[in-house]
Amino acid sequence: MLTAEARIATERPTRYLVQLCKHFDNKGRHLTHRPRTHTPPDAPDIRPDEIQVEWTDSDGTLRLPWGQCTLRATPGMLRVRVEAEDQESLGRLQDLVTTHIGRFSRRDPLTVDWNPSEATVDQPGEATPARQRHGGRTKFVVIGVTTVALALHLALGGTVLAQMSWTGWVVGFLATVVVVKVALLGRLALHHHGRRTG
Repeated sequence: MLTAEARIATERPTRYLVQLCKHFDNKGRHLTHRPRTHTPPDAPDIRPDEIQVEWTDSDGTLRLPWGQCTLRATPGMLRVRVEAEDQESLGRLQDLVTTHIGRFSRRDPLTVDWNPSEATVDQPGEATPARQRHGGRTKFVVIGVTTVALALHLALGGTVLAQMSWTGWVVGFLATVVVVKVALLGRLALHHHGRRTG
């Protein structure tokens, strides 16, 4: 799946999101006046039943025969993500969005600059690169394992110490050694993962 993203700076992101979605939801009328740049002359016309549109004030999704367009309105920004099976279809979606945003913002023209993105499928909203998501998950697992290891060390040490009559400073010293050991192991695991994915 090929994807591209655009971040469009605007003071009215919700207005443009809703306007774009309503335009495509009005399937019967807009098909008769769509610019020919969307489709090559020999390509078949889009039928109204081939367009699915869902939206709220902050998120929108357009599903067309060529692929899908996901929109998100955030303060000062309209984020657009298009996904398609091939480069030609991706280009059609980009042209479609760029043309309509240009038409809707004639009084105060908006700039749509497309950037390729990784081929991951996310829910509506900002896309997160796969490596960043994986790294976050790995850190969570390492922290969880470190916490469990620390708890087991302390429980085992507490049981052993309860059976013996050691002085307070020896107990404190052993607890500190366990905590430092577990922290160093966790740090080493994160460092090793960072070198492997970097």
